[in-house]
Amino acid sequence: MSYRRLTEADLGLISKIPVMSAFSKTEIPTVIGGSCVSVFPKRELLFNEGDVADQFYILLKGRVRLFRVLDDGRVALFHLVSPGEAFAEAVVLSGQNYPVSAECDAESEIAAISRFQLINRLQRDPLLVGRMMQTLIERERFFFKELNDLRQLTPIQRLIEFLLSRNGEETAVAKHIIANRIGVTPETFSRALRRLSDEGLIARDSEMSILDLEGLQRFMQQQ
Repeated sequence: MSYRRLTEADLGLISKIPVMSAFSKTEIPTVIGGSCVSVFPKRELLFNEGDVADQFYILLKGRVRLFRVLDDGRVALFHLVSPGEAFAEAVVLSGQNYPVSAECDAESEIAAISRFQLINRLQRDPLLVGRMMQTLIERERFFFKELNDLRQLTPIQRLIEFLLSRNGEETAVAKHIIANRIGVTPETFSRALRRLSDEGLIARDSEMSILDLEGLQRFMQQQ
């Protein structure tokens, strides 16, 4: 692992992240002062479920999986983090342990912000607490919607929603990761994928490219 300094481009990206949007662009350097960007040359575990949550992270490049290992040994994917997202900020603020494990892909670039830095800055300006809490509440609503969707949508609708959310992205995601992400078995995932392909809606490539966007949206509504 190597390190590099934060750039202006990094600060611009960080300022758009919900948890950091509570701060102005001039305030952000005081919050992340002393932080640097870690560059991971290979896949690496960032933290384990149950570890003390002493810092949260901002993904600048690459991909991070948040997952849990179930009692039967199966791995359940909780969230697939994309560049421009923060993760573990809520547990850091609440003083809890990490509820999931996190593993980054090779060539990922990640900035870590310590709990001490964040709490120290908030204590100096109580008005920031309310602004940050609002952003965290909105983020919790987002995850609640995802959980609700998993309960109400059929497997093929979940797959379509995932594909639509990634439309235009060129990075391929392993099929077993997608299956975990949308809460279906590999067999159910394969059947849904085959049906969409047979309908001519997606390609049989590693990216599962959308061939007919409007058709895919109509198919989603008809299910």
